[in-house]
Amino acid sequence: MKLSTLLSISQLSLGAQEKLSLASSTPSRDDLIHLGANTEKTERMLAFLAQGSARVVFYGMECYPKQFYLLENPPFRLMYTNGLPNQAERMLMVCGTRYPDALASQSSYEFALEAGANEVTLVTSNSRGIDRNCLYALKDSNRAAVVLCDCGLAAKRITNNALLRSFCAISAYEPDEQALSFRCLSRNVLSAALAEACVVMQAPSKSGAMHCATCALDLGKDVYVHSTGTRCGEVNAGSRSLVDMGAETIDGYADVAIRQNWPATVRIQAGSLYRFGPSCYSLGHA
Repeated sequence: MKLSTLLSISQLSLGAQEKLSLASSTPSRDDLIHLGANTEKTERMLAFLAQGSARVVFYGMECYPKQFYLLENPPFRLMYTNGLPNQAERMLMVCGTRYPDALASQSSYEFALEAGANEVTLVTSNSRGIDRNCLYALKDSNRAAVVLCDCGLAAKRITNNALLRSFCAISAYEPDEQALSFRCLSRNVLSAALAEACVVMQAPSKSGAMHCATCALDLGKDVYVHSTGTRCGEVNAGSRSLVDMGAETIDGYADVAIRQNWPATVRIQAGSLYRFGPSCYSLGHA
């Protein structure tokens, strides 16, 4: 089937399964226009993909992330860079406030270093703060991450962020669509679905990180709260409330590994291989 046909179908106000059924009926261009497809949007998506910096996968294809099939209404089209994650990878979602304090920033960097060193792929977002601290750690240590985006891959929010070029970035949106509140919320659902568990580093009461935790809980995933997020202060109010509701507190990746039965053979030790602010870390085998 032509790529243009699938891109046109992806625009329609139908569920993923309905779109897949429509695709199997090989509709004509006029049929799709009648149903609401926009030819200009299709051409813009084709032009973006022709640049070669991104690829596209559709619901029903072999490499479509299997975790999304469990969602009530999974995205029919995903655009991505740097290859989709292997379906057998261990994936862990890490989230937190866009405005962390120094301890939470350092802790998230250290947590990501250790998780990556133990072959765990972190799932996070393109937002500043905790999420970006994790990405810096993974870039420094040449480890993998999956970044779910709240906008299209051609938006300046993505193209101007050089850090994202090192990782798999996934977007369920058209290339030029900008970040809006409802897209951030939808992005959080995909992040929670992709990962096996969620770690909240530090979160205020009303924050995207709390929505991520709620999504994970709704999907039956374990939610852990890092001990840095249990301290006093408004920036920790949301993460403290999760603990009050029964979420387990962890001090680092090793605690998550025990609970998830994942490897934890590589530990962070004082040294000089990695630098974050005034602190240095190196990876060593315990």
